[in-house]
This record gives sequence, structure tokens and C-alpha cells, in this order.
Amino acid sequence: MFNELLAMYEEPLFLKVIIGTNLIALFSFLAMSVPLTLLAYWNPQWVRPYRIQSREPHYGRLIRGSLIHLARNFAVAFILSVLSWPLLRLTGIHDGPLPAWYVIVAQVVAFAIIDDFLFYWAHRWLHEIPFLYKAVHSIHHQVTTPIAITGNYMHVVEFLIISTLVFVGPILFGAHVITIWIWVVVRQWEAASQHSGISIPWTPTHLIPLYDGPAYHDFHHSKFYGNYSSLFSYTDALFKTKSKKYDEYRRTKDRGATTIEDPFLKINH
Repeated sequence: MFNELLAMYEEPLFLKVIIGTNLIALFSFLAMSVPLTLLAYWNPQWVRPYRIQSREPHYGRLIRGSLIHLARNFAVAFILSVLSWPLLRLTGIHDGPLPAWYVIVAQVVAFAIIDDFLFYWAHRWLHEIPFLYKAVHSIHHQVTTPIAITGNYMHVVEFLIISTLVFVGPILFGAHVITIWIWVVVRQWEAASQHSGISIPWTPTHLIPLYDGPAYHDFHHSKFYGNYSSLFSYTDALFKTKSKKYDEYRRTKDRGATTIEDPFLKINH
């Protein structure tokens, strides 16, 4: 039995799915979050009109805390993913012939829709169940003025929940490992950009249907209630948890305001 178990960990697919995916997740997040964090810190003149909040983040505290949480959370997730391999290898995830490009695109879109719906409910319950908020989610809400590196500033339990949800789509579809890697990069872009504190209107991401940009999640951090979805806003609209004050902010933005200001928000660092 031991030899059979050992053989599972000698499979090339183990290296690709477990080792490869964990490394891609970590380094893609750092590759996207570090430049965005530096951009917010340097705050060049051309960026200032696109800052979502007018108040400066506590960069030192947030960066130190983010790196500590990031190292711990990825270490725990890596160990658990290694232990889960005997089950994960049975799900249909594979490294066979690469699917056509349009199949990959369609699957990544499907993964995003599935993940966003599941994330909405997990996130909402983390707020609405007092024990979960106090013991778990309150860590992430120590960040009231986000910067990109804080995308993974969270309790290890929350990190494991989110990481598990990311894999639901690939498991349901029996996805190719390359498709999974692409999806993981997209998901890490989402984590970094949604916490960047900067909303640049001329980026191509604003063409994504039902995507409100970084301001949508930033508003959640500053107000704590509502705007629970991760990428698409339809779940909040459908289940009536979209913040009315966010719509008020958007109307103000359309009139020419460039940052979130009182009286709409009273932000405590």
C-alpha cells in the first residue's frame, strides 16, 4: 500500500498540478501585486485622478502583514494540497492533449462564473455568521484602504476556503492542467487588481460584462457591508446586497469626483 501511495507522488501529473499550480499561484500574485503596490506607493501625478480613496494606506503595516499572511497561507495550502493528491488525481484533471483555444477560453469563463457565485455566498456567510466574522474574516477587514499586496491578507481558514472554491470549476470540467494554470493567473490578477486602490478607466478589463472594477470591492473594504461578489456584480444585484451607497458613489464619480470622499464614506484606518 505504501508503495502504491508513493507511486502516486512520483507521477508527472503531481508535479504539474500540485507543485506547478502552487508556484504559479504564488509568483503570479507577486508579479502583479508588487508593481501595483509600488505604483500606489510612488503615487505619480498621472495615477492620482484614478485613486479610489483619498486617504493614504498604512503601507508599512499592510506590506509586512501581507507578506506574513502570504507566506503562512501558501505554506499551509501547499501542504494540504500535497496531502489531497490521492483524491485530486481521481477528479479527471489531466495533462493530455491540449484543448482548442476556444475550449480553454470557454472553460476559464465558466470557472470565473462558478467561482464568483460560490465566493459570493462564502463571503456573505463570513460576514453574516458572527463567529466566522470575528474569528476569521475580521483579519481581512483590518485592511480598510487596500493596496494590491493585501489581496491575500487573510486568515488561513479563509485562504483555504477561497483556494478550494477556485478548484471547483476545474474539477467539475476535468480540466487540462494548462487551463488550470491560466485560470489561476486570472484569479490572482483579480485578487491583486481588486485590492489595488486604483481604478484606471481605459484598461481593457472594464470591457468585461458586469465587472465594476476595483472600486466595487474597495467600497466593501471601506464600508464592510454589501458588495460581496468577487468579480461580477450580478450576484449582489440578484440577492439585494449591492450597497446603495456604492451606487451613490458611482453617480458622484460620473459627475467628476475622482476619489471616495465623505459624506459617502467615513473611513477608519
